[in-house]
Amino acid sequence: MSGGKIALAEIEQALHNGEFCFHFQPKISFKTGRIVGGEALLRWNKPDGTQIPPGLFLPQAEASGFITDITAVMLTELVEDIARLRTLKPDIQIAFNVSALDLRSPYLVKMLRSYIGNRIISPGNLQIEITETAIVDVSGRIHNTLLDLVALGIEIVMDDFGTGYSSLDALSQLPFSALKLDQGVVGRMSEDSKNTHIVRSSLLMARDMSIKTIAEGVETESAYTFLLASGCTEAQGFWMSRPLPIEKFIQIVKDDPVWPSSELGFLYNAWDNHLSYRRKVLDTVYTITMTSLNEQGTMPLLDLHHNPAYCRLGQWYRDMKRAGFSETAYKNLEDMHREMHAAGDVLVKTVKSTQDSDAIIEATNDFLRFSEQVDREVSRIVALSFAEGLRERNAKNPNTSARLSAE
Repeated sequence: MSGGKIALAEIEQALHNGEFCFHFQPKISFKTGRIVGGEALLRWNKPDGTQIPPGLFLPQAEASGFITDITAVMLTELVEDIARLRTLKPDIQIAFNVSALDLRSPYLVKMLRSYIGNRIISPGNLQIEITETAIVDVSGRIHNTLLDLVALGIEIVMDDFGTGYSSLDALSQLPFSALKLDQGVVGRMSEDSKNTHIVRSSLLMARDMSIKTIAEGVETESAYTFLLASGCTEAQGFWMSRPLPIEKFIQIVKDDPVWPSSELGFLYNAWDNHLSYRRKVLDTVYTITMTSLNEQGTMPLLDLHHNPAYCRLGQWYRDMKRAGFSETAYKNLEDMHREMHAAGDVLVKTVKSTQDSDAIIEATNDFLRFSEQVDREVSRIVALSFAEGLRERNAKNPNTSARLSAE
């Protein structure tokens, strides 16, 4: 190594000498506050104890094409690490970064198919993370590889979301099941409201697309709490834990620490989904009524489902008992929600089948009435949930109430 530049021969020797290993940064579920998995991050530890930062050798490995050799060798070690972790937590999910060169090669799918087929790991134990820059030019080979990975049951995650120019286009073309919010955008939320808006907008968009969200670079309690309330799915960052060697990661999984969690953020998320459904119904009605018959075949597709099971609010209230709410509250919301979706179905069918203004207006009023009932019921539950959260916080920190009163 000279002047900070590492020769390719030195990287090759390090791989063959077993100097590479993985450190694992825990990923925390906002729903439970517990570790659900981690991200496997490549580390180079030289025999003399020197640690080489990834930024000093990965770009060289990528540019030379040697990155595929690193992936092929280290994937075996990663699977062995996951197999050890599965004995403690069978459903643990470990994320692993691959490059565009890996995706163009057939060996990645072949190796993973072998590991899964031999029951060394299950498909749910692994996530493949790819950056937007790795797939700017989506070749047929890359697209097919991603489809093959999804067919195996492996989740594909778009890494560093919020930093590129064509992320939205890539999300629409490729089979992503999760997006990871870039640590730079997450970290700058306290400096610029535009970054906060990007984070919130990304969470809302992912929700509408039924995609999980993972925030990286969470380094403060306030960032964690904001993401918790905003309905983010998972998070990783120094505030919870730095990347750990495998033995320390195994120990923290054993210890099963608990970070703050809440159903409230998921309820907000579900509520937004309810409002989104209402808006889709009204947009559909308005577009149909204001578009001539011969042009209605060109209407934008809205992915409109009237079955309440497709709505996140419907999915959320099925967990209300576990969240601590009474059967009465659960039943009230369930009945109102079902009536609202039924009314939405009737309204859309009415506007498609008749031009009778009175019939359309009556169906619209019915739909809005049921929707407003759902809003009032969810508002009541939000108030109960918020109050319960405050009581729990005050019980853990008795001085909080006095401090707030003094302020």
